Amino acid sequence: MKCRFRQVLFGGAQGDGGKYVITADTFILDCAKYEWSRLPDTEAQPSPRAAHCAACIDKSQLVIYGGATGGGSLSSDSLYLLDYRNEAQPNWLEVPVNGPTPGKRYGHSMSYTKPLLVTFGGNNGQHALNDIWFLNVDISPFQWQKVTIKEGSREPRARVYHAADVCTEGPAHGMMCIFGGRTDNN
Repeated sequence: MKCRFRQVLFGGAQGDGGKYVITADTFILDCAKYEWSRLPDTEAQPSPRAAHCAACIDKSQLVIYGGATGGGSLSSDSLYLLDYRNEAQPNWLEVPVNGPTPGKRYGHSMSYTKPLLVTFGGNNGQHALNDIWFLNVDISPFQWQKVTIKEGSREPRARVYHAADVCTEGPAHGMMCIFGGRTDNN
């Protein structure tokens, strides 16, 4: 079967002028046909949220973590997976995770570099963060691990609404690059 390119849009905030609604809609853009379709809602999909992070795993799976639900509230710290390997019936499921998690947060980033999901920063509802967590998707049961930065190392400033990705080639291979964002002081 030939794999088609697609974009997935989940949740977010609709509206403007200070009046908005947080959604849990899942839309798929088939890039070959330039057609949008909406997946039907299911009980297993993530709750409505905005400012969450997402990462694609092996082209046919998308993970969602964290986000804000509006009014100063944060979504759960559950990890969700949209499994698109069966294109006729893509489905959401909550991924069981053992032990501590990065915690509730919004405006963070998540990157995937086989076999690791890497999450950085965001805001826990009180202040900006600069912690790094990873989850190895090849080892079950799944468990988040907090990265301990070597003493004396220069850490990135705590931030929210930034961009991040892991370099996959060249001299920076395996290094995470973080750009922009807002600190607690803007």
